[in-house]
Amino acid sequence: MPETWQSENVLYELENFLQQNWEQRSIFYDDEEVSSKQQFLSFIAHGSIKTSNYIGTIVFKDEQLNIFPKMFKIDVDDQDTDELSQEELMQNLVNWLEYCNKIEYPFINISSELTDTQNLKDLFIALYIGYVKNTINRGLYYQYVEENNDVRTIKGKFDFEDYITSKIPYKKINHFRCTYSNFEFDNKVNQIIKHTCKLLVNIALPKYQKILRNIIIKLDRVSDVNCLPSDCDHIRLSKMHRNYRIILNMSKMFLINKLSDYSMGMQESFCFLFPTEVLFEGFIGGFLQETVENMGGKVYLQKSDMYLVDDILYKGESLGSAFKMRHDILVEIGPKVFILDTKYKETSRFEENPNIKKIISEEQHQGDINQVCEYARKRNITDVFLLYPMYRHENPEIDFPCGISKGDPDINIHFIRLPFIFENNDNNIKEQLIKTIKNLFAV
Repeated sequence: MPETWQSENVLYELENFLQQNWEQRSIFYDDEEVSSKQQFLSFIAHGSIKTSNYIGTIVFKDEQLNIFPKMFKIDVDDQDTDELSQEELMQNLVNWLEYCNKIEYPFINISSELTDTQNLKDLFIALYIGYVKNTINRGLYYQYVEENNDVRTIKGKFDFEDYITSKIPYKKINHFRCTYSNFEFDNKVNQIIKHTCKLLVNIALPKYQKILRNIIIKLDRVSDVNCLPSDCDHIRLSKMHRNYRIILNMSKMFLINKLSDYSMGMQESFCFLFPTEVLFEGFIGGFLQETVENMGGKVYLQKSDMYLVDDILYKGESLGSAFKMRHDILVEIGPKVFILDTKYKETSRFEENPNIKKIISEEQHQGDINQVCEYARKRNITDVFLLYPMYRHENPEIDFPCGISKGDPDINIHFIRLPFIFENNDNNIKEQLIKTIKNLFAV
């Protein structure tokens, strides 16, 4: 860990900073992590940290920490990080997000929008700007704002007690204290958006600075207010304004991360981290959808239409089903149905390895195998696949091991390693994936 982070006071600030970002991560993804305590980093003895499966960038106190996917290694023993670059991480994130349907990014054609982004800060600024621009173009936000004033004509709720005690004794019989609502453009939502855009305008890429200035011009009638992250939590929006809720959540993230130009006396800090399990599952699922549909098949992601327990009986009464099954990926090709489960875990290369049985029996988790076998039994199908990522620079494998679980019928458990890390030649990785996928469903 950087030396400037190792003092007790700074460690406390860093952990609090990470905790705030942890609480906002649902803006972009659902990692199904139930812990309320941040899981991005674990702080251990002697000023050291341990990473989990979150990748990205942390900038804090003039130091930057880049966390790369473990699959960027050439093999299981590779610990050399000297050749890794943030540009490579960005290139892969853009490629994964293009297919990933589990990330709530606001662009459909994300790769075309992010071609010039050089780091994760640029990526998230681009996402925010695009979302705000599209939402404002569909309609500016107006909100009923409650006011309490003296007026000459009674409207809204009339304060009779104030009239008796404060107006009649002082001969102000034509002044009425009323509480009423005005349909205002200058409201807290637009104030937060304007303030956030002003923070971003001097640090965004040049092509986005013009868009930000245009947004600020459209919000010219909105007051300049110094907004805090907590301001985003106290706003109630109707269902028809869901887009503005996303904008407020993203605004809160930027306000937490203190993204600003240095002239305002603020130190630049940001924390943008993605869970690699979500990226791997979303990327493989999206790629499979595209490939299998071209083969005339159908792909269902997170399909959950059956239960492990069909009914619960107690004292002769039926209480209903429990434990709904949820498959990462379910594929239908003609009359055949296949279940695929993604596992972002390191597993040894199968090809030319004399210890295949050891890899399967020691490196795979029995719980994963039990799960897919039970899914297969419930659906009365014969082929299930456990999908693992390959290391970078690996040549594709031709053959994969298959475990046989005897029964009626037998269940074939296929252990598959798929290319995941993109290099300069993006098409080569895609071609390898397409070829492997076509071979899978030829079983």
